[in-house]
Amino acid sequence: MTVCALASPYVSPYLYESKRRGLDTEYGIRREGGVFKIGDSQVSVDRDGNIHIKDVEFPATKGLWELLTRKNVDTNSVTRDDLKEYKTILEMTNAHLEVYNPNANIHTSKGNKFMDVISKIFSTTRHSSTDVALRRKWVKY
Repeated sequence: MTVCALASPYVSPYLYESKRRGLDTEYGIRREGGVFKIGDSQVSVDRDGNIHIKDVEFPATKGLWELLTRKNVDTNSVTRDDLKEYKTILEMTNAHLEVYNPNANIHTSKGNKFMDVISKIFSTTRHSSTDVALRRKWVKY
């Protein structure tokens, strides 16, 4: 795979098994066999580093690549537009929901990515409250 200098440091760790530390495969891109996926959808990357999901192109930015691949996001690289694009991608692919099910609750975590990003960009949705999600789990047992 040949991609631009911007995307290369974000894509190459997926290609080499030993360098996967720090990659976010819960709320971000993961590799299944030879295919890149996020949530329930396949991801492709063009030579310019742009991300393609469900026939929608998302322009490559350092901030968006940080959000799509890193457990610990460099927030200095992320703009409001990057956060909007990332939220759109999560909603399109159900990547933030349990088992990528559109009717499920948000997949909660104690990790930095959930605490610093996911919980904030979905703070006004019905799925956003960690307490509600945890209570639902308790009620279901």
